[in-house]
Amino acid sequence: MTDKQQPPPPPPKYRSLASREKRPSPFGTTLFVGLRAADAILQYHLLRHNWAHQVIRALHGVPATGVSAAGGGGGGGGGLLGLTLYGTIISALALGSSLKQIIFTTIISEQEMQPGHALAIAAFNTVFNTANTLLSVWTFSSVAPAPTHIIPPPPRRRSAFIASSPALLAGIALYAVGIVLELGSEVQRKRFKAKPENQGKPYDGGGLWAWATHVNYGGYTLWRAGYAMAAAGPVWGLLVGGVFFWDFRRRAVPELDGYCERKYGDEYIKIRDRTPWRILPGLY
Repeated sequence: MTDKQQPPPPPPKYRSLASREKRPSPFGTTLFVGLRAADAILQYHLLRHNWAHQVIRALHGVPATGVSAAGGGGGGGGGLLGLTLYGTIISALALGSSLKQIIFTTIISEQEMQPGHALAIAAFNTVFNTANTLLSVWTFSSVAPAPTHIIPPPPRRRSAFIASSPALLAGIALYAVGIVLELGSEVQRKRFKAKPENQGKPYDGGGLWAWATHVNYGGYTLWRAGYAMAAAGPVWGLLVGGVFFWDFRRRAVPELDGYCERKYGDEYIKIRDRTPWRILPGLY
């Protein structure tokens, strides 16, 4: 073996749930889209019909008053579709997560979505979203601002209501940054791959990817942490964000690095080595 020849990287220690095969999968994709849409509807109805309150009571907890369905006092007026403002925010975060994943699966990704993977990924997301919804109405964990009986004009009332809960405000900000970071980076890579001259090449690490080799994972971590924080405060937000960060660092990044090394060789290694961070700039 000459100096220029390198042994192939060892097989990855961790397996990704996602398929690396690029081919149409209409059944799996349709199943995934339907399940993610159903999740958004479920989270809305948990709040609109006070089902989340009933679950909290069944678990011997105390639900917060007027946090979800409008008309119960508290939770901020000015919500939509029969929800309080806080309930609308929590429901919108669930909807946003579903829309982001539906857009990625149907427009951006070229990888097949196997039915088993569709079920597992959708169920995983629904479990986390349902946990956020339940915690958002539990008195012990909810970060809904305290109800007020002083009602200024609607625009001022809404902004003041959100700003009165630092955890809610920070959670919304983290969620927005994370969604833009994940989806924006995927769009940039999609545009690069769509050019004929880039076929068979790894993404060159420009744009958002210049910040971190797996910046899309960083975006996912941020919006998941922000969603959790808006529902149940900084402790839950840090716990959820920490779990995803740990999983990406220990499982997903090594698996994807191994795949890219085997597929692209030194070309990918050079891009990875010149990129200063792996997941989140300033953190890892």
